[in-house]
Amino acid sequence: MATAPTYCTHRQLKDVFPQVNSFDNKRSIYGWGGNELENWQDTTLDIGYCYNVGLVTQLFIDGSKINQIGYSKTAASTLAEELSASANAVDVADGSDFGTGDIIKINNEYIALTGVSSNTLTFTAPGATRGLFDTSSVIHSNGASVYIIIDASTNVGDASSLGEDALAFVPDTDLDLILLIHNSLTLNDHQIETGEDFETLITRMTANASRYLDAKLDPNLPREQLKDKEGNYDYIIVRTTALIAATFLIRAHDPTSEIAIALMEDAQGNIEALNKGAAALSWQTTGDSSKGIIRDVSYTSGSIRPTDTRGRWTGTFDIVKVKVILGGEFGTATYSVWTKNGDKLGINEGNQVITAKKITGDYQSLAGNLQIRFGGSTKTSVATADNEWEIEVSGWQEEIDNSSINSVKMTRR
Repeated sequence: MATAPTYCTHRQLKDVFPQVNSFDNKRSIYGWGGNELENWQDTTLDIGYCYNVGLVTQLFIDGSKINQIGYSKTAASTLAEELSASANAVDVADGSDFGTGDIIKINNEYIALTGVSSNTLTFTAPGATRGLFDTSSVIHSNGASVYIIIDASTNVGDASSLGEDALAFVPDTDLDLILLIHNSLTLNDHQIETGEDFETLITRMTANASRYLDAKLDPNLPREQLKDKEGNYDYIIVRTTALIAATFLIRAHDPTSEIAIALMEDAQGNIEALNKGAAALSWQTTGDSSKGIIRDVSYTSGSIRPTDTRGRWTGTFDIVKVKVILGGEFGTATYSVWTKNGDKLGINEGNQVITAKKITGDYQSLAGNLQIRFGGSTKTSVATADNEWEIEVSGWQEEIDNSSINSVKMTRR
C-alpha cells in the first residue's frame, strides 16, 4: 500500500539544523538494585532490577538498544493449593508450561523455579528464589493466577555464546519495575536510558513535518509535492520540511524556545513565497518557460557554451538537445539540434532539425521559433566537440503553474 511521502531525510535535517542530535528524547534510569539472581542459567548471566522507572517501551545500554521480553498477560496456570509464606514447593493445576529457571509471578511476588515435576513447582523458601527483586514472600490463596514472566527455555540463551544478544529487559507496569538480564555488568556504571530510538523519532518528526507542510501550502499546489527528473524534491520543499521538523523537536523540549520561533518564521516565509508564486518549483511552468531552461549534460570548463535564448517556443513541452559537432573557434565550430518526434524527446534525438551549423556568437536558429546564442570567456575561446546541453521548453500558450488567490464560496444554512 502506498504511503504519503516524506520530503527530507535525517541527513538533510541535520544539514539544516546541525544541533538536531542534542534533542534526543531519551532519559536516564538510575538506582539499579543489586543483581538479585547472579549466575542465573549459566556462569555469566545475571538479573538486575530497578523501581520507579515510569513508562518504558525501549531500553538502551551505552546507546545500544536492548531486546524486550514481552510476557503473556494470560496466566500459565493457577495454584492448586494454598502457598504459605515459607513453602518451597506448590502444586498448580497444570505444570506443563513451566520449566527450571523460569521467573514466575504470583500476585506481586517474584519467584525463580529450581525444578518442575509434573504439576509441582519447587523453589527455595523463603531465601534465594522467593520474594525476588524486593518483593515479599507472602501467602497466596488456592486458585491464584501464576504468570510466567521470563521463560528460561525460550527467552534467554547462553550468555557466553550469545554475547550482547543475551541482554534483554522485562517491564512490569504493575510494580513500576524493570528486570534486566545482562552479562555480569555493574549496571550503575553504565548509561542506561529509556525512550524512543532516535532514528524512529526523526522518521516520525519528518513525516509529521511533511504533512504539516502539505496542509499549509496553497490548494492550487499539489496535495503532495512532486519530484524532479532526478528523483529529488525541490530544495525549498526539503529545507522547509527540515525547518518544521526541527521546530517540532525543539518544542518537545522547550515550547517557548526562541530558536524554534526563528526556525518556524523561516519556514513560514518559504510557505508564503510558495503560496504567492514568488518561489518556483522545478515542475512548474513559469512565465519564462517558453524561452527555455539551459542545463549542462556534458561540458568542458572554459569552452564555448550556450548563454542565452530568445523568442517563444511555439510547440508543446520538449527537452531539446544541442551538441557541438566540430570543435574550434567561433566561425569554425558547429552545432546540431534535435527536437521530439512521435516516439522520443529531443534529448533522445527524436528529430534532427539543425545539422552541423557554424557557431557565430550571435543569435542563431534553435527550433520552434527560439534562437540560441553561444558565448565564451574571450574572443578566442573554443568549443569542444561532443559537449552537450539540454534545453527544457514549454509552449508559450501553456497555462502557468503559479498559485493565485481564489474566492471562497460561502453559504448560509
